[in-house]
Amino acid sequence: MRKLLFTAVFCFCMQTLFAHALWIETVTSGKVGQAQEVKVFLGEYADGERDSTQNWFSNMRDFTLYVIAPDGKKEALQCTPNGNHFKATFTPKTAGTYVLSVDHTVQEVYSGSKIRYYALGLVKVNGSAAGAGELAQKADYALVTKGDRKPKVNQVESVQLFYKQNRSSVSELTVQSPVGWTKKFKADENGAVTFQPYWAGKYMLEGTFTENASGTHEGKPFERIWHCVTYCLDVDK
Repeated sequence: MRKLLFTAVFCFCMQTLFAHALWIETVTSGKVGQAQEVKVFLGEYADGERDSTQNWFSNMRDFTLYVIAPDGKKEALQCTPNGNHFKATFTPKTAGTYVLSVDHTVQEVYSGSKIRYYALGLVKVNGSAAGAGELAQKADYALVTKGDRKPKVNQVESVQLFYKQNRSSVSELTVQSPVGWTKKFKADENGAVTFQPYWAGKYMLEGTFTENASGTHEGKPFERIWHCVTYCLDVDK
């Protein structure tokens, strides 16, 4: 009975862990010379659950948030705990699209899986899209949306998934709406997914795939690597 209870608890913990995601929230437009606030969350977006920073598992609190300027200059931002999230600020110096990026490998190996979290965000400064088309080159696992127009309700959205600049056909995309509706899609042979938002608000897009790779991480063997990338998409009426 003790073994069965332990197995049940362990499986529940694993399901909870893999349901969790790391994501970035910020206002997607900015102005030169004005400070931009950025928030980093860990939890279950569709359920409205955002974990207290004191309860983040393993070494998740040790993530690094970077901002990448339109010219490619990369800078680490100082993040401070603030209740259920970490917050940071940066002040854009030039017009263009700034990329916010987290790439964090969990210290612990869970059930033979090495876990690597990615989170992305875009800030268009002074209305300029300069630099937005290079997102796939700025993150190992990237989730790219069309940046030429504002997403709107009932308009088809296209998402492209890349791993190390190659189109990731093995990825799945989970679309999580602001009202709790969630749906998972399989990427096509070009790593693309299309979906239609039915409600206005902030959607979290979560791309995942499992890489067949083995080795040793922090002194423990692993049999696979689970990759998870997130991006928040604001949809207008």
